[in-house]
Amino acid sequence: MSVSNDKIEKYLKLAKKEPQYYVKLGDLYSDDGDFKTATTYYQKAVDNGVLAYTVLGDTWGYRSQYKKAFDAYTEGANKGEAECFARLGFCYETGYVKIDIQKAIECYAKASDLGVAAAARSLGELYYFNTPIEDSEIENVKNALKYYERAFYLGDIEVAKKIGFIYLNSEELKDVPKAIEWYEKGLSLGESSLNFDMAYLYFNDRFIPHDYEKGLFYLANGVKANDPHCLYLQARIYEMGLYGVAPDNAKYIHFLKKSAKLGQDDALLDLGYYYFGKNDYDKALDCFAECELDDARLYWSIAIICETKKQDYQNALRYYQISAEMDYPDAVERMAEAYLGDELGLEKDEQMALKCFKKAAKLGDSSAQYNLGMGYACGYYGLTANREKAIFWLKKSARRQNPMACLQMGLYYFYTVKTKSSYKKALKLFTNAYNLGEEEAIINIGLCYLQGKGVKEDKKEAVKCFKTAVKKCNSGVAYHNLGICYENGFGVKQDYKKAIEMYGKAVERGESAGLSAIQNVYKLMEENRKTNNHTSKI
Repeated sequence: MSVSNDKIEKYLKLAKKEPQYYVKLGDLYSDDGDFKTATTYYQKAVDNGVLAYTVLGDTWGYRSQYKKAFDAYTEGANKGEAECFARLGFCYETGYVKIDIQKAIECYAKASDLGVAAAARSLGELYYFNTPIEDSEIENVKNALKYYERAFYLGDIEVAKKIGFIYLNSEELKDVPKAIEWYEKGLSLGESSLNFDMAYLYFNDRFIPHDYEKGLFYLANGVKANDPHCLYLQARIYEMGLYGVAPDNAKYIHFLKKSAKLGQDDALLDLGYYYFGKNDYDKALDCFAECELDDARLYWSIAIICETKKQDYQNALRYYQISAEMDYPDAVERMAEAYLGDELGLEKDEQMALKCFKKAAKLGDSSAQYNLGMGYACGYYGLTANREKAIFWLKKSARRQNPMACLQMGLYYFYTVKTKSSYKKALKLFTNAYNLGEEEAIINIGLCYLQGKGVKEDKKEAVKCFKTAVKKCNSGVAYHNLGICYENGFGVKQDYKKAIEMYGKAVERGESAGLSAIQNVYKLMEENRKTNNHTSKI
């Protein structure tokens, strides 16, 4: 126990003459988490005529003794303890004992009349959210304003934000100057968070013509006051270069960190993504863990780190599932892959995989659209082969810049459609695929140049493409194509020995057609030798 024995002894002595000290004893134990002992001393206080029914009821509530808490509040209210009326209002509003909105209003109103700011605010909330009150919507909003204003003048300066919001957004009561007036009232009394609201007003022209200078003025005040929302907005301004401010990545990170340190959820999320991009996964996880946003991308990011960096497949699966349930496309697609059987440990289930692929594809995930397209093309996942559906989904994936889909659609136009216009489409798609990271697509670009399909024939450019493919992909097909070029003198000097070398490397990389190609070159070499011998004899 961390309660000071010296203080206990001191307060016990004083309490004999001044029962108010029983409250102080109760507070000591309550702060220490010993609500049972705290209750004992609060009870002694009220037994000795001290109006401590509010803290007595609160402590019974901490102990889940709700009926005893309600009885304490009731007794305190009967003896005129203002806060007890507010507590009774809460009990009736939330069902702490029994829901009775009318009694909640009566109790809050009494507490408000006795000067309890929190009760006035609670009444404002009840009326504003119509929970449930029979009056017309406009009358409820008027009453909300009435009690919010009372709460403000009783010392709750935070409600200036709520009052301003109503004057900005209520159709019947809309009054922008009044909203600004209330924001300024709150600011004058030290509610620095309203700097954000004022900055937002002047940065956007929804309510008033934008005025970036004024917006930046209020923002600067909020930043000075270390308001987390202002710090985050300042960060985003430096990130994107908004409102006449030049982009500055260093300042973006500086203010982002300051905002995140104060617990601003958007800042924590963005900072987590920043660390993720920097491969600092421990710091990323720390940010994500602290962030209280129920964000699908957040859960997906945690899952990625768990899977790829921590090899924590159990938690990876859990977070993928959470994100997928929130319809995050990437997570749904990953669940599809998991149902096909991998390290995440799900039992193979092609039907569930297909279901996930279809869902993710409809949500716009390009990988899922590609997989679904290939499923229809090849009859995967229990699907019946269907060219039309395959083309439909592969086109969608290609439009979303999926490199593999671009390549497949290019192959379709090149080998299946085979028209002048389709060859041009194929070349464009092959180029897109290559630029998006599908390096083997350069082989197909080379074929277009070699055959003059979709582009003017240029065999030297074709050779360049095949050599690039050899260098980047170590591709057997690329070696084979180079062999053809050397065999026939396409874009290079004809060289049978070089052709055999290229075909041999193709075979080493699994391109079996290279064997017959080698045999053919040897045959040509023999024929040339015989021809040359015959010529020399003549």
